[in-house]
Formats: sequence, structure tokens, C-alpha cells
Amino acid sequence: MADWLNLAPKPLAHAFFGMMASRTLMAGVRLGVYGALADGAATSEALAARLKLSPEGMRSLLEALIACEAVERQRDGRYRLAPRSKRWLDPRSPQYVGAFLEFNYAQWDWWSQVEGVVRTGEAVDIHGFAPEDPRWRDYIHAMHQLARLAAPEVTSAIPLPRGAKTLLDLGGAHGWFAAEMCRRNRGLKATVLDLEGSVRVGRDIIACAGLSHLVTHQAGDILTADLGGPYDGVLLFQVMHHLTPAQNVALLRRIRGALAPKGTLAVLEYLREDIQDPSSSAPLIGLHYFVTSGAAAYTPAEVEGFLDDAGYRIESSRPIRHLPLQTLHVARLD
Repeated sequence: MADWLNLAPKPLAHAFFGMMASRTLMAGVRLGVYGALADGAATSEALAARLKLSPEGMRSLLEALIACEAVERQRDGRYRLAPRSKRWLDPRSPQYVGAFLEFNYAQWDWWSQVEGVVRTGEAVDIHGFAPEDPRWRDYIHAMHQLARLAAPEVTSAIPLPRGAKTLLDLGGAHGWFAAEMCRRNRGLKATVLDLEGSVRVGRDIIACAGLSHLVTHQAGDILTADLGGPYDGVLLFQVMHHLTPAQNVALLRRIRGALAPKGTLAVLEYLREDIQDPSSSAPLIGLHYFVTSGAAAYTPAEVEGFLDDAGYRIESSRPIRHLPLQTLHVARLD
């Protein structure tokens, strides 16, 4: 009622409680709370002793995690991971997203610069870090966890020509989508082309999964490196929002030269729907891309225009349920 009557300052609620909820969930990862609770319910005192935290602080954090629906308090006073959150917060779960929550510390630092970026138009440029910068590991492992959630859904919707042998994954980092494509298409081998810092982490991820015989990583800038080919399929996933319209069209034309005549181009991208829709969170994603890359979240019409200008025919488009706001376009040479 107070919200409907505009009696309380809603901007204050968004800023203050949003900040607290975000850092509370992040702290649960960094302090080891989710991992400890995954072993079983425990009192706040027992958790504090195990994690070497103050009893008062531990109790306050657990109660805040209850407010965030990550933790529940049982009738006996012990705490446990909330059933609906366990699949996301138990480190042993294949749907665990703790690396992404940990990555939010880096993103928090980037967003602390938003005023300066908006003022000057100069982005943080998260892809300009030195290859040995530890932020690459946080970044790529976070993206890998999201990819694990959606890879089966995404790859099942990408048809390759019969007998496909070669796949190029541009900016594919962790290589997980490419690996899933190889597992679904017998005889297929993939090459991931990405920046050195990304490739170092992605190569380790693929090796740890025992998939190096299917996916190889190559260091290079996708805007300038020789793409090779011809390939039976090319993946361009979550890349467009880092590039300007002119860069996107130029890259798509270069891909055209590397794609086999009957090859498939698959584009996965966050898309900004009707900007007039006040309920959409897509404009927030758009600002995030501007802060981190100086680019933007594009509309479906804009992405379709890039593909058309570069000489592609879109065969299908579908939203991805496991990655909200993302759409998969499957295209072939026109």
C-alpha cells in the first residue's frame, strides 16, 4: 500500500536494500558459509567456530541470509541451506554458482567507477587486463558456471551439417559450449579463439574435464586474428555486446569467409527488448556493458540487422530459459 501510494522513498529502498542483499549473498561464498552448511545443518555457534568467525557476526550474517532466502532456520535453532537455494549454493552441486557470486567482488569494483565512466565515456575495459591478472580466473570461472546451466539447452538447438568435423568458438573462453557441441556431434572437434588471459583459464577448465581431445584453445584477438577455416559451425556467444555496431558487422563478414558453404553460425546474446517497458531489467545489463566495455545491449532488430548486413539468413531465434534475457539466433549464409 505504501508503495502504491508512493509514501515511502522507493529509490532509497532499491539502493540500500539492494546493496545489502548483494553483499550478504557474496559474503556467504567468501566466508565459506554455504560450503559448511552443505555438510549439514548447524548452529551459529558451531559455524562460527568452524569458520573462525565472530559468534555475533555469524549470527547476523545467517539471519541476513534467511532474508535473502538462501538459508533457513530449523525449529531446533540450527541453520541449513534453503531447499530451493541448495542447488545453486552447494559447492558439490553441478548447478553451483558460487564462482559467479565471488566474481561479483570484481564487478563491484567496476561499478564503483560508474559515475566516472558515464561522465567521460571511458569504460573500465575488463578485457585489457594482463594475462596473468587473477581477475581472468574469477571472470572465466564465473562464465563457465553460467554456461554449464544452459549448454544442453543451447547446443540442442544448433543444427550442424551432416558429418560436421570442425567448429570455431569465437571469444568462447571456458570452451564449455564448444565441448557440449562436440559431445552431441560425433567426430566434431572445436577450436576456441580468445584473448591470452581467457585462454589460459579455459584451457585448464577443459583439461580438468578431460575434454582436451575435443577442444583446443588458441590465443588471439577475434577482431584481427586469422580465423582459418572452412568451419562447419561457428559460435559467437555473448560477444556482440562488447563491440560497436561497425565492429559486429565487420566481424560477421570475417566469419562469413571462414564458414563452409553449408555451415551454421550460432549467435547467443543478451538482448534489450522494448526500452519503454519499465519492468525490464535489460537496461541495467546495458549499463553494465557500457561500464565494462563501452558498448551496449542491443535489440533483436539491431542484431538481425548486423546479420543481414553481413550476408546471413536467420533460420531460427529462441529465448534461452536457463539464461534469462538471452536469445539464440541460428543463421546460414544468404
